[in-house]
Amino acid sequence: MWLIIAKISADTSHERLKKFVRSAVRKKTLLFIPTGKQGEIKRCGILRLSDPATRSLECHGLVFIQPVKCAIAAIDELNGRKLNGNVVDVRRYYERSAERDRRNHFALSEPPRNGERRRRDRRRHELRMETIYQSQ
Repeated sequence: MWLIIAKISADTSHERLKKFVRSAVRKKTLLFIPTGKQGEIKRCGILRLSDPATRSLECHGLVFIQPVKCAIAAIDELNGRKLNGNVVDVRRYYERSAERDRRNHFALSEPPRNGERRRRDRRRHELRMETIYQSQ
């Protein structure tokens, strides 16, 4: 399962991100007896979003963890913790596409009849996205 670690600082390295996630994925022990299955980090990356209009930079971590049960446990354990001084938001990552957007009425001038109140697309189309994965 892919996890996104939102709001990481721009100077966060792959190793620091991996160490942060590994703290929640490692095997739990009670008196040297394993109490759960150990998760494995398959891929680790940093997603950098830059907006040329505002010259802002956002960084997010992307981590693929198996099995899914360990990934869900990692979300519960890591959400709200600090990474490099920033409180991060950890959640499941869903890849979405503009072609599959059910709200295809953004070009309409009159309010939509299906009850949707949003009149414009809120996506930031001018963003430049760079994903850097650490070689395994």
